[in-house]
Amino acid sequence: MKRRLARMLIVLVFLGNGLAVTWPVLSLFSAAKPFVFGFPQSMAWPVGWILVSGIALLVLDRIETQHEGE
Repeated sequence: MKRRLARMLIVLVFLGNGLAVTWPVLSLFSAAKPFVFGFPQSMAWPVGWILVSGIALLVLDRIETQHEGE
């Protein structure tokens, strides 16, 4: 059950990622200022989603390796 839930959450994360970096939502964060960790906001938004996606994949990998024998 935990494995299935993790896979469903990964799908939701990547659907949210796809929505967040496309036109309707990305235009909300297209300002050059303020700076976020030294990046303009228009660059920090996609970089943040890349980090979220990477962390989500790492969590999924950990769960998949725990349930490898099932």
